[in-house]
Amino acid sequence: MKHFFGFPFLALALASASTTPDQSFDYIIVGAGTSGLVIANRLSEDPSVTVAVVEAGTDQRNNPNVTSTEFGSGLNSPLDWAYASVNQTHAGNRPFAMHAGKAWGGTSAINGMTYIRGNKAEFDVWETLGNPGWNWDSLFAYYKKSENYTVPTDSQLAAGATYQRQNHGFKGPLHVGYTPALENGSYAPLVIDTWATVGVAHNPDLNRGDVHGFGMGPQTLDPALNVRWDSATAYLHPVEGRSNLQVLRGTVKRITWADKAGKGKLVASGVEVVDENGESTTLGAKKEVVLSAGSLRSPPILEASGVGNSRTLKSLGITPQIDLPGVGENLIEQPAHILVFSGNLPSAASAYHAFLTAAQLFGDELPTIEAESRANLSHWAQAAADASGPGGPSTCALEKLLRYQHDLIFQQNITIAEVLLAIAPGGLLASNYWTLFPFSRGSVHLGSMDQINAPVIDPRLFLADLDLLTLVAAGKFVEKFWFSEPLKTQGDVDGPVISDGSGFTRNATDAEWRAYLQNTVIANSHPTGSASMLPRALGGVVDAELRVYGTANVRVVDASVIPTQVSGHLTATLYSLAERAADIIKGLV
Repeated sequence: MKHFFGFPFLALALASASTTPDQSFDYIIVGAGTSGLVIANRLSEDPSVTVAVVEAGTDQRNNPNVTSTEFGSGLNSPLDWAYASVNQTHAGNRPFAMHAGKAWGGTSAINGMTYIRGNKAEFDVWETLGNPGWNWDSLFAYYKKSENYTVPTDSQLAAGATYQRQNHGFKGPLHVGYTPALENGSYAPLVIDTWATVGVAHNPDLNRGDVHGFGMGPQTLDPALNVRWDSATAYLHPVEGRSNLQVLRGTVKRITWADKAGKGKLVASGVEVVDENGESTTLGAKKEVVLSAGSLRSPPILEASGVGNSRTLKSLGITPQIDLPGVGENLIEQPAHILVFSGNLPSAASAYHAFLTAAQLFGDELPTIEAESRANLSHWAQAAADASGPGGPSTCALEKLLRYQHDLIFQQNITIAEVLLAIAPGGLLASNYWTLFPFSRGSVHLGSMDQINAPVIDPRLFLADLDLLTLVAAGKFVEKFWFSEPLKTQGDVDGPVISDGSGFTRNATDAEWRAYLQNTVIANSHPTGSASMLPRALGGVVDAELRVYGTANVRVVDASVIPTQVSGHLTATLYSLAERAADIIKGLV
């Protein structure tokens, strides 16, 4: 019982019959993941309040699949929810794996640990969309507050790591740095010269608010110990002795509501929690309930609580409490792909990230693609609205959001594709690449009250055909890179290495690329937007204080509130977002 911090009776209560008397806390946080543990840490700094975190996963601090800095060791393991989407009509009519962590630390316990933020304009648009105070400058302060950056060693600098000191924090809980294995890297000059050949400049620091070009991204790890530094390690383990903070095992089924209203708004009284045996109990919340279950879980919890599209709720036999059509909508997932080539280079721990613009991908075709895509925005918005069905997001609202995104890409020149390069054992040249800002919009919803662990996920990959066009262009750019000098000759590059019987070869036509990618694309597991921080008229679910519309004391703090995608990897931004959210809850912002 030691992990329940001095309250073993509550652990027993959650495992016992539903007749057990309720327990109450000031704050209940749903999910001990990347964002939830930041909130738990910061709220429990005040010894006068009590904080409970409810998490379906367990403490895995000694699990080598968590501590390992090798990406992929925790995927498709008991640490991974490994959700399956519905069959994707425009992507081979296949279901897709959607990875999410099931442990203390959530997805930060199984992800690739990459720490890259994004471009300034991508965050400034949050404020433009109606969220005062949410912009690059405000988030930058919290990036630095959370970060404990380790300056790369001379050997790591020689192997390709670069940084600018003013962009980093050095006193935060989250260790960020480079793996010690990087000190053995030797192919940096070769890669740098090849990127120059294809017209991509070196970026001295991918975390400065400008990711254009290529660089070596740091990771959320402790370089001295060579172990992953997830949110549990950073924000929970150091404070688990606080008597006012507890982590309780269970799955939150729904929010419970008080009979009284708060100034015409619903007041959460607590949450219903289900244990492994299906038994339920209720925990009371005297101040607030904070949902931090992630983009794929927070919306279904809201729906189970009567908050969402009234038509959807009634079809599930749920009495609507708040008609909020944006719940579970505006889901944005990045289509991704992997190409592997053969070569004659020693394996290396270093991984280069290249962020490319529409101009770099489309070249002379850019003006045509810009005009055609602008003309198609209303069509894509209508297609997303039709897929969501009656009572869902409006076509007008969706089109407005897509127009802002179009402006970011074609007027403000943000990056729209990422390429991640690595040299694997056996001389294999691995290239993972994805579309950063897809125009397709999907959804995630509760399937039934009896299947709370099986959300219905439909990212609708390639609903907007520009997303496929962008992925094709990125794939062709990857091929161009590997077959450019000096890498092509010195690395003895050949391939691609294809073993799926598709017959896909180098110098394929655009039609062959499209057919191949539709049947081999994967989801990037970077879902955002399903409980968007937007005005209610635009399909928003939470306001600028992350409070759910129509409620007095329910907030959402996780990737679901991010209304757009970002060029960086989500982890870095989630720490910053949660740090700022904690200050909002505490009345400091």
